[in-house]
Amino acid sequence: MLRTLFTGARDAVARVLIPDATATAKRAWSLRFIELAALADVILNVVPVVSDYLPWWLTLALLGGAWVARLLTQNKEAPVADQ
Repeated sequence: MLRTLFTGARDAVARVLIPDATATAKRAWSLRFIELAALADVILNVVPVVSDYLPWWLTLALLGGAWVARLLTQNKEAPVADQ
């Protein structure tokens, strides 16, 4: 029952806030890069053993990738939600 309630609430919020949430999530590469950068930073700081295997510049590279992904998608005209 809770699963149905949460699924219905999630769908209602997605329809109100973001009309095409599925397509938006598929194209949100900058958000994915930012999440990976945060994960890499947490792993590097919490687990010192992993710092021997992951380079220190990984977080910076992922944030740079997010910046580039945002610039590439920003040039495209976003569809108007009312149309």
